Amino acid sequence: MKNRIVIWGTNGADEKVLIALELQTEASKVMLYTFPEALATAEFSGKLMKDWREGREVEFPEGYTTIERELSVTEGLLPEDLKVDRTDVIQRAQTEWHFVVLSTKLHQVYQQELAEFKEKIQQLSTYDNKVFDGLKAFWDKVQSQSRDRNLFREHADSLRDNINVLFEDLKKLRSKVQEEFMSASSSVADDFNKALEDIEERINAGGQRMSNVFDELKQLQQRYRTARLSNEHRNQIWDRIDGAFKKAKERKFGAGAADEGNAVERRLAGLVDALKRMEDSVRRDAEELDFQHKKVSKTEGQLEAQIRMAKIKMIEERLESKRAKIEEIKRTMSELERRSSAAKNKEAKRAEKENERQKVAAAKDAVKAEIDAEIKSRKDDSLYDAASTVIGDVLMDALDTARAVASVTADKVEEAVEAAQEKGADILEEATEKGESLLDKARELAGIVAEEAEKAFETAVDNVESAISAATGTDEADKKKAKTKNDTVIVEDTVHKPAPVKGDDSGQ
Repeated sequence: MKNRIVIWGTNGADEKVLIALELQTEASKVMLYTFPEALATAEFSGKLMKDWREGREVEFPEGYTTIERELSVTEGLLPEDLKVDRTDVIQRAQTEWHFVVLSTKLHQVYQQELAEFKEKIQQLSTYDNKVFDGLKAFWDKVQSQSRDRNLFREHADSLRDNINVLFEDLKKLRSKVQEEFMSASSSVADDFNKALEDIEERINAGGQRMSNVFDELKQLQQRYRTARLSNEHRNQIWDRIDGAFKKAKERKFGAGAADEGNAVERRLAGLVDALKRMEDSVRRDAEELDFQHKKVSKTEGQLEAQIRMAKIKMIEERLESKRAKIEEIKRTMSELERRSSAAKNKEAKRAEKENERQKVAAAKDAVKAEIDAEIKSRKDDSLYDAASTVIGDVLMDALDTARAVASVTADKVEEAVEAAQEKGADILEEATEKGESLLDKARELAGIVAEEAEKAFETAVDNVESAISAATGTDEADKKKAKTKNDTVIVEDTVHKPAPVKGDDSGQ
């Protein structure tokens, strides 16, 4: 796109003239030179057409006229008294030159911003990430305008080269700071790792040493969020903290419990980081907005003022959007914190219930073990002795009775059997009273003893019957009569229950 054109035309007197137009970009003006045909020799017109149009200087002969005109979208480049055959050339030049002026002014604005960045960087004593981010945003803007061809290639290339120089200066500062930062980050990471090693040892040990683990992990998590760590160290420490939380939960609540609530915690941690980044971004935009307000008051030229006001408007809209997003994040964090608190309370209640259940189970096991031990140590000496005594005494009494009743009637047999039964019941009751702590077993054995005693009674009666038959020599009719009498005794004895065991609700 050329800033100079040469064309033949006629003046108001209808005289042929050579017209030369030159765009003064920075001034947004057009210089118009007219040469009468007598001055526009073949040699001179050739130089204008070839050399002057390409930007090289050509000495003008005396006698030409000069007209200065403002470049305007509405008004033409030529005055009304000058006419040309190729009006399309003039019209195209007017449109292109208007764009050239605007693009050049945009380049000037960018040159001014570049100068401001250069001044900021020269004043830096240490690396400033905000300046780096600002320069990167500026370069993105230049690239966008270059892609849209709102900037000429040479302007975009010039801006790129100068921006690259500033980036190199910032990178040198950052390299120095990075070394210091990595050294500091390594020291901070060592502190975290030492604390985590101690916590992990206590988690593995379990027991009373677990009591403060969760509180210490939460404190480490809070420190982690504000600690100055490199990305590598930050990821490493976070993995260890997260792993320690999971191990502690598994140790305290069992396998599978460690993953509960982690989704809320991770999302909350992510929102905390997002909120910090958003607040940093808002702070940078606010600084930029303040900077632009100061600059707009010193701006010279309507275009630059318009550009800066447009930038201010964009920054204000961006700020409003980010502040709305911050409020949304805070509301979400509040809800997540509420849910996290509810989940922790629920987990604490579950842990409390689990502890109570374990205590009850342990108590039951202890009581059961104590009862089993006591039963084992006493049952041979107490309950089984009592049962044996009952059975033995019944049998002995039955045999003695059998001998004694050889000449006694069947009524005496009934009295002997009842006496034996009562004696067995008394012994059983006495054994039960002595074994009060073994009440349940006593109840169980009482039925067994009674059953065994009853069987013994039946055997004894049969023996008595045999003894009576042998001693008296009664005939078959008398035997049947005696058998009927004895059956009555047995039936009555079966119906007659032993004396209730003390404390036995069943009456057995």
